[in-house]
Amino acid sequence: MSTRAARSWSSITGRQWAYVALFFVGIVLAFMTYLALNAAPGPQHWPAYFAWNPATQALVQPLQAAGGQAAYQTFVLKSWLDESIPFVPALAVPYISFLILVPIVVPLLNLGVGSFRRFATLATALIVSQLVLDVAYYLFQTNVIRDAAAGDGIGGFLVESVWGKDQPFNGYPSGHCTWTTIAICALFRLRHVMPKTAWIMMAWLALIYPATVMLRQHYLMDVYAGIFVGFACYWACMFAIERPRLVPRFEPDLVETVDAREVKEST
Repeated sequence: MSTRAARSWSSITGRQWAYVALFFVGIVLAFMTYLALNAAPGPQHWPAYFAWNPATQALVQPLQAAGGQAAYQTFVLKSWLDESIPFVPALAVPYISFLILVPIVVPLLNLGVGSFRRFATLATALIVSQLVLDVAYYLFQTNVIRDAAAGDGIGGFLVESVWGKDQPFNGYPSGHCTWTTIAICALFRLRHVMPKTAWIMMAWLALIYPATVMLRQHYLMDVYAGIFVGFACYWACMFAIERPRLVPRFEPDLVETVDAREVKEST
């Protein structure tokens, strides 16, 4: 460990370390809510749901399941562009690496530069964004149709590992894309402190975006929505926790005016 890194870690107080532990517990609990909703909705979820019949141009009731209850129906957000996206099993590697890099490594990197507030911003954004996603998953459950075979070899094994653990129901917005966007925002702010690490990790995490659709885990609409939620949650949490002043660096007179105004108001 370098002298600079040692000073950064030592700047974190004992009380802040306690909050760090609580934040990591919160991230784990938030991820567990995703797992709890990662299933098809039961027939009781939408008892009065109506679907559009493209043949008759009319609204019809869902098909009847055993026992006379309405069978569940989910939304499929597949577009014409999704039809042309290839299936790439090799992208299961960055997709799986998400589980370690985003909720563990990136937060620790932010903490390692001695910035507890940046760590708190990132951790809070991960937790808040998952709660936002949970509402979407409960009210607007989607389904991704896996129209490809996993294949053989190591690629097929990795794809089967993804499909076996992550069911194609928590789709819109994409949780992978949401948390990845938050992590990239946090890494971008570290580009001057640890340039090689930040840029390499950002490039690697960017592979998760195509991986979500090329592994038949999501559709493009899920990716767009996930990126939006990620950006919105990170910047909202940054302004709430770090409270930056939006003053251009190239206007020193304006900075002095703002500082003088704050001093006057405080007195």
